[in-house]
Amino acid sequence: MNGIEEFFKEFDWSRLAIVALFALPGFISLRVWSLIFPTSELPLKDQLGEALSFGVLNAMICAPLFFVIEPKTPLSLYGLAILTLVVLPGLWPFPTLWLMRMLQRLDVILITSRSAWDDVFLRDEPYFVIVHLKDGSRVGGYYGPKSFAGLHPISGHLYLEQLWYMDDNGRFDSAVPDSRGLILRPNDYKYVELMAVPNEVSDV
Repeated sequence: MNGIEEFFKEFDWSRLAIVALFALPGFISLRVWSLIFPTSELPLKDQLGEALSFGVLNAMICAPLFFVIEPKTPLSLYGLAILTLVVLPGLWPFPTLWLMRMLQRLDVILITSRSAWDDVFLRDEPYFVIVHLKDGSRVGGYYGPKSFAGLHPISGHLYLEQLWYMDDNGRFDSAVPDSRGLILRPNDYKYVELMAVPNEVSDV
């Protein structure tokens, strides 16, 4: 027991407080942000500055809650701490993303997408896709709600949920029977063409 008591006596609680108040909320916000917006994977040390910035912003917004609510019991204080240090930092990315997209539509800020590929597939629209393969051939498919397009940092990976027959003029004729789609890597093709989908197809 003496060893444990000595450890707690010598432990620098001020550093733990800094981590709890600033770094932890910041890292939570960054983690949630990476789940809802294409983000490069960076080492933890390279995210520290950004995490602390988010943490300071969170502290500035949440600190007044302690004066307004004035928790009088340890349980209420604990609950408020969980709310301000864990829950709210996990929610901030959602209104932030909404605000960025609104400002983007109003031409106040530049387009936030990392590439034209990301911008197109973030619209969540169905397409008929003509893929021009590197051997000169081409293949047609349907990109719908069950399809997948990899975004930054893995842009170019594509899953088309259904293959379609095309005529000699590149028009889509009919779906390939029993097709379960096609998986493509960036090195498999030269470029892709996107076509509008008739309503009767996109509603299927």
